[in-house]
Amino acid sequence: MNTTTHTKNLAHHFLLASPYMNDERFEQTLIYVCRHTADGAWGFVINQPLPTSVGGILTELDLPSSQLAMNTPAIAGGPMRPEAGFVLHTGLPNFNSSFAIGENVCLTTSKDILDRLSEDSLAHYLMCMGFCSWGTGQLEAEINTGDWFICPADLQILFRVPFDERLMQAYDKIGINPDNFVTTAGYA
Repeated sequence: MNTTTHTKNLAHHFLLASPYMNDERFEQTLIYVCRHTADGAWGFVINQPLPTSVGGILTELDLPSSQLAMNTPAIAGGPMRPEAGFVLHTGLPNFNSSFAIGENVCLTTSKDILDRLSEDSLAHYLMCMGFCSWGTGQLEAEINTGDWFICPADLQILFRVPFDERLMQAYDKIGINPDNFVTTAGYA
Protein backbone atom coordinates (compact mmCIF):
# COMPACT_ATOMS: atom_id res chain seq x y z
CA MET A 1 0.00 0.00 0.00
CA ASN A 2 1.34 3.45 -0.93
CA THR A 3 1.21 5.75 2.08
CA THR A 4 2.97 8.65 0.34
CA THR A 5 0.75 11.66 -0.12
CA HIS A 6 0.96 13.97 -3.12
CA THR A 7 2.86 17.16 -2.26
CA LYS A 8 2.16 20.53 -3.82
CA ASN A 9 2.71 20.87 -7.53
CA LEU A 10 6.46 21.19 -8.03
CA ALA A 11 6.37 22.31 -11.67
CA HIS A 12 8.71 25.29 -12.11
CA HIS A 13 10.72 24.27 -9.04
CA PHE A 14 14.25 23.00 -8.62
CA LEU A 15 15.13 19.69 -7.00
CA LEU A 16 18.51 19.89 -5.28
CA ALA A 17 20.27 16.59 -4.70
CA SER A 18 20.93 16.31 -0.99
CA PRO A 19 24.21 15.04 0.42
CA TYR A 20 22.21 11.90 1.32
CA MET A 21 21.43 11.09 -2.33
CA ASN A 22 21.97 7.34 -2.81
CA ASP A 23 21.60 7.27 -6.60
CA GLU A 24 24.99 8.10 -8.14
CA ARG A 25 23.28 9.24 -11.37
CA PHE A 26 21.81 12.16 -9.44
CA GLU A 27 24.60 13.09 -7.03
CA GLN A 28 25.36 16.83 -7.20
CA THR A 29 22.49 17.47 -9.62
CA LEU A 30 20.07 20.33 -9.92
CA ILE A 31 16.83 19.39 -11.67
CA TYR A 32 14.23 21.70 -13.15
CA VAL A 33 10.76 20.13 -12.77
CA CYS A 34 8.50 20.63 -15.80
CA ARG A 35 5.47 18.56 -14.81
CA HIS A 36 4.26 17.19 -11.49
CA THR A 37 0.89 15.52 -11.05
CA ALA A 38 -0.58 12.72 -8.96
CA ASP A 39 0.60 10.37 -11.74
CA GLY A 40 4.27 11.33 -11.45
CA ALA A 41 6.78 13.98 -12.42
CA TRP A 42 9.48 14.74 -14.94
CA GLY A 43 12.12 17.36 -15.58
CA PHE A 44 15.73 17.97 -16.60
CA VAL A 45 19.13 18.05 -14.95
CA ILE A 46 20.39 21.58 -15.66
CA ASN A 47 23.92 21.58 -14.27
CA GLN A 48 25.70 18.85 -16.24
CA PRO A 49 27.02 20.15 -19.57
CA LEU A 50 28.00 17.63 -22.20
CA PRO A 51 31.22 17.80 -24.25
CA THR A 52 28.91 18.13 -27.29
CA SER A 53 27.82 21.63 -28.25
CA VAL A 54 24.41 22.72 -29.49
CA GLY A 55 26.16 23.71 -32.72
CA GLY A 56 27.64 20.23 -33.03
CA ILE A 57 24.18 18.69 -32.72
CA LEU A 58 22.79 21.13 -35.30
CA THR A 59 25.65 20.25 -37.67
CA GLU A 60 24.93 16.51 -37.22
CA LEU A 61 21.36 17.27 -38.29
CA ASP A 62 22.61 19.13 -41.40
CA LEU A 63 21.41 22.46 -40.03
CA PRO A 64 23.45 25.66 -40.04
CA SER A 65 25.20 26.57 -36.81
CA SER A 66 26.49 29.85 -35.50
CA GLN A 67 29.67 30.41 -33.52
CA LEU A 68 27.53 31.04 -30.43
CA ALA A 69 25.79 27.66 -30.83
CA MET A 70 29.19 25.99 -31.36
CA ASN A 71 30.28 27.44 -27.99
CA THR A 72 27.06 26.54 -26.14
CA PRO A 73 27.16 23.08 -24.52
CA ALA A 74 24.21 20.75 -24.66
CA ILE A 75 23.08 19.44 -21.27
CA ALA A 76 22.87 15.85 -19.97
CA GLY A 77 19.18 16.26 -19.07
CA GLY A 78 18.69 12.85 -17.51
CA PRO A 79 18.94 9.10 -17.95
CA MET A 80 15.65 8.64 -19.85
CA ARG A 81 16.01 8.82 -23.67
CA PRO A 82 19.47 10.49 -23.69
CA GLU A 83 19.43 10.44 -27.50
CA ALA A 84 16.40 12.80 -27.61
CA GLY A 85 16.74 16.57 -27.46
CA PHE A 86 14.43 18.90 -25.55
CA VAL A 87 14.73 22.69 -25.53
CA LEU A 88 13.90 24.70 -22.41
CA HIS A 89 13.63 28.36 -23.37
CA THR A 90 12.23 31.74 -22.52
CA GLY A 91 9.47 33.24 -24.65
CA LEU A 92 6.15 31.93 -25.82
CA PRO A 93 5.17 28.33 -26.62
CA ASN A 94 4.65 29.12 -30.29
CA PHE A 95 6.29 26.08 -31.86
CA ASN A 96 4.64 22.91 -33.21
CA SER A 97 5.15 20.96 -29.97
CA SER A 98 5.61 23.45 -27.18
CA PHE A 99 4.04 24.27 -23.83
CA ALA A 100 4.47 26.83 -21.08
CA ILE A 101 5.85 25.65 -17.75
CA GLY A 102 5.85 28.87 -15.76
CA GLU A 103 7.36 32.33 -15.37
CA ASN A 104 8.25 32.78 -19.04
CA VAL A 105 9.72 29.26 -19.40
CA CYS A 106 8.61 26.89 -22.14
CA LEU A 107 9.56 23.44 -23.31
CA THR A 108 9.69 22.63 -27.00
CA THR A 109 10.25 19.19 -28.48
CA SER A 110 9.51 19.86 -32.15
CA LYS A 111 12.18 20.28 -34.81
CA ASP A 112 10.98 23.77 -35.81
CA ILE A 113 12.80 25.29 -32.83
CA LEU A 114 16.15 24.15 -34.23
CA ASP A 115 16.00 26.84 -36.93
CA ARG A 116 15.72 29.45 -34.17
CA LEU A 117 18.74 27.94 -32.41
CA SER A 118 20.79 28.07 -35.60
CA GLU A 119 19.82 31.75 -36.03
CA ASP A 120 20.69 32.63 -32.41
CA SER A 121 17.23 34.15 -32.09
CA LEU A 122 16.29 32.71 -28.69
CA ALA A 123 17.44 34.89 -25.81
CA HIS A 124 17.87 32.05 -23.29
CA TYR A 125 17.71 28.32 -23.82
CA LEU A 126 19.09 24.95 -22.75
CA MET A 127 19.22 21.97 -25.09
CA CYS A 128 18.76 18.97 -22.82
CA MET A 129 19.60 15.49 -24.05
CA GLY A 130 17.40 13.09 -22.12
CA PHE A 131 15.13 13.71 -19.14
CA CYS A 132 14.32 12.54 -15.60
CA SER A 133 11.06 10.81 -14.74
CA TRP A 134 9.30 9.59 -11.59
CA GLY A 135 6.26 7.32 -11.36
CA THR A 136 3.25 7.75 -9.10
CA GLY A 137 4.43 8.66 -5.59
CA GLN A 138 8.10 8.04 -6.39
CA LEU A 139 9.28 11.66 -6.20
CA GLU A 140 7.28 12.26 -3.02
CA ALA A 141 8.89 9.18 -1.44
CA GLU A 142 12.38 10.38 -2.43
CA ILE A 143 11.68 13.82 -0.96
CA ASN A 144 10.37 12.21 2.25
CA THR A 145 13.55 10.13 2.62
CA GLY A 146 15.75 13.20 2.20
CA ASP A 147 17.10 12.64 -1.32
CA TRP A 148 15.93 16.04 -2.56
CA PHE A 149 15.49 19.58 -1.33
CA ILE A 150 12.95 21.83 -3.07
CA CYS A 151 13.55 25.39 -4.22
CA PRO A 152 11.36 27.72 -6.31
CA ALA A 153 12.94 28.05 -9.76
CA ASP A 154 14.24 31.32 -11.08
CA LEU A 155 15.44 32.36 -14.52
CA GLN A 156 18.86 33.51 -13.32
CA ILE A 157 19.87 30.07 -12.05
CA LEU A 158 18.07 28.28 -14.89
CA PHE A 159 19.72 30.14 -17.76
CA ARG A 160 22.49 32.50 -16.67
CA VAL A 161 24.51 31.10 -13.77
CA PRO A 162 27.57 29.04 -14.81
CA PHE A 163 26.79 25.31 -14.72
CA ASP A 164 29.26 24.52 -11.94
CA GLU A 165 27.69 27.18 -9.67
CA ARG A 166 24.00 26.39 -10.18
CA LEU A 167 23.54 23.81 -7.43
CA MET A 168 25.28 25.92 -4.79
CA GLN A 169 23.32 29.04 -5.77
CA ALA A 170 20.07 27.09 -5.39
CA TYR A 171 21.27 25.89 -1.97
CA ASP A 172 22.09 29.50 -1.05
CA LYS A 173 18.61 30.54 -2.17
CA ILE A 174 17.01 28.22 0.40
CA GLY A 175 19.60 28.98 3.08
CA ILE A 176 21.26 25.57 3.28
CA ASN A 177 24.98 24.84 3.31
CA PRO A 178 25.40 21.22 2.15
CA ASP A 179 28.91 21.14 3.62
CA ASN A 180 27.35 21.21 7.10
CA PHE A 181 25.67 17.81 6.63
CA VAL A 182 27.12 14.70 8.21
CA THR A 183 26.73 11.74 5.87
CA THR A 184 28.30 9.04 8.04
CA ALA A 185 27.09 7.44 11.22
CA GLY A 186 29.06 7.93 14.42
CA TYR A 187 29.29 6.20 17.76
CA ALA A 188 29.11 7.70 21.22
